[in-house]
Amino acid sequence: MSNRIIHSPELRLRLTQLGYDDKLSKKEFIEKVKRIYLEETGNKLEADIKVYTSKEARVGEQSGYDGIAIYLDAKENKKDEVYVVSQGSTDIKDWDYNIKAMFVGKEYSQAKATNKFVLAAQHHFKLNNNEDSTPVIGLSHSLAHNNNTTAHLMYNTFDEIYSVNGAQTNYYQLFFANAKFANAVRSHFSLSLSENDYFAIYDIDPNKLRQFAENYYKDKAKNIHQIISKDDPLYAASTARGFFTLGNVEMVDTNPDYPGLRSLVEDIPDEVMKEFQELAIQYTTASNQGGVNAAMQEILGVNMDVVNKIDDNMPKTYMTDQAEIDEMIRQLDKKVPGLLKRIKTITSNSNLIFSRLEDAGYISNQQKQLIVKEFTKIETELEGIQETLSRWVDVRDTGNFFVQIGGDFTAILKIKRHFNAIKDSLEVLNQEELLTILEELKASHSIMEVLSSLSDGKKSYLGTDMVFTTNHGNKEIKVNISAALRMYQEGKTVLEEKLSKIRQFQAAIDREISKCYDRNKYKVMRKIDDIEANPSLYTHFLRKHLYFSRLDKKVRRIQVHEVFFPLEHTNLDEEIYELKQSVEKSYTYIENYRKAIEDLFTEEKEVATLFRLVEGE
Repeated sequence: MSNRIIHSPELRLRLTQLGYDDKLSKKEFIEKVKRIYLEETGNKLEADIKVYTSKEARVGEQSGYDGIAIYLDAKENKKDEVYVVSQGSTDIKDWDYNIKAMFVGKEYSQAKATNKFVLAAQHHFKLNNNEDSTPVIGLSHSLAHNNNTTAHLMYNTFDEIYSVNGAQTNYYQLFFANAKFANAVRSHFSLSLSENDYFAIYDIDPNKLRQFAENYYKDKAKNIHQIISKDDPLYAASTARGFFTLGNVEMVDTNPDYPGLRSLVEDIPDEVMKEFQELAIQYTTASNQGGVNAAMQEILGVNMDVVNKIDDNMPKTYMTDQAEIDEMIRQLDKKVPGLLKRIKTITSNSNLIFSRLEDAGYISNQQKQLIVKEFTKIETELEGIQETLSRWVDVRDTGNFFVQIGGDFTAILKIKRHFNAIKDSLEVLNQEELLTILEELKASHSIMEVLSSLSDGKKSYLGTDMVFTTNHGNKEIKVNISAALRMYQEGKTVLEEKLSKIRQFQAAIDREISKCYDRNKYKVMRKIDDIEANPSLYTHFLRKHLYFSRLDKKVRRIQVHEVFFPLEHTNLDEEIYELKQSVEKSYTYIENYRKAIEDLFTEEKEVATLFRLVEGE
């Protein structure tokens, strides 16, 4: 809405990016908010600003959610707003959540944390949370869009949401998180209420379920606004089953040299995506119960505790953990075939996938062949593991203890060789030239790429810095206005501090030398007074110069004739003058720098206004 305080896409994008900067103090963060507003609007932000973080609220400690709430109170305009910037994926906890929440749809703790943080922020800022309360606007990127939107759909957390390159909402996730939506789905598709039948939701035609979800949430979708790059890998991933896009969407092309991955993902058969999801579901369910080790045991049948014991001391483990080893081997034999089947389903489409990457220009034909070759090797090694497991079980069924031990040693060595071969293939796939593909995709996911795509003829962006362009003759000149304003303001601040230090230095010279002279003069006067008052105490001075063994002398009176010359110290006026002149020269340089930039943009009066306003901050 145009009447919001943060009213433009550029403002929202730069504020969203600022939310990732955890190193800023609150004071620095507020100054950055003011500077961004000044640069984008040409006006000072006439509002009191307060900030509150999820860490202060102690929200997200378990789920990994991170966010910052910015309260803008424009009292003169009788307007106040809260902007909640939720962070996207930043660490391993976030990416683990990505798999469980967005890809599988069975985790929503960060969405719950989002709503909890908004309530905490409203309480902290002493705001009501009823319908007439201060509006709360969500700003988000990547994973944060999923968090903000899911919270909004479940709890009415936000009045509006603005997102960039967001991880889209997942109807599986909402099915498990939102009881009302789940009941509506069960009723519409005649699903069983049995807890053991939780896979049934994944058997519904994904297109029909997506259409139902879009219609169910259509009213709340009106307050959701998205900017999405056609080249963003998350945009490509949103074609997979489970994802559906809500709200008003503006598409931008951040990398015209590549067509993006959307069409590639659209070509991947749904059954392949389903194999991914079922594998992820197993991982989610098990890891929620017992972490990564539990997930490994669920998917592969590998008891990691037993494996570690075997590696540490195999003979002892055989003597004490026979039952556990037997069970692990049989579980491996039971589960590896199913896992291999899923892997084969995925790798059998590798030629299609990587041919599309080649067609899109991301990889060369040689690179495609290399990738397909290494993936085929990985599949072969998995088949080798399955064969080894099969023979391993046969050996153990002989009942011969010594044959069993030899078979176990042989099987373990073979499986380790298979693992090493898989590792070698992964290292080949980790070549630098192949990783450049990921860098291209990573760049297209960034806020800065989208910000750059919003550039017009005059204004563009370098990272999150604003750049102005002008023409002089046949030359195009670009000036980083953000950097110029920082240099101007911070330079003047440094010079003011330097001049202040010079004045303090000058005052210290006059003060300290004069005080030192007075202190020492006072000491001398006290000594003179003591000598004149107690002359006999100073007889030894006389004896030192006039001493006869049979003729003792006494001092009866001493009179000191003192002369104190005026204070004369080294004249530092010239040095002080030089220091002050260096500051004046620097001031002149900065002002000339400012004037040169203003002269470049004589037609753009806002440039001069920006310098004038930043000077008065």
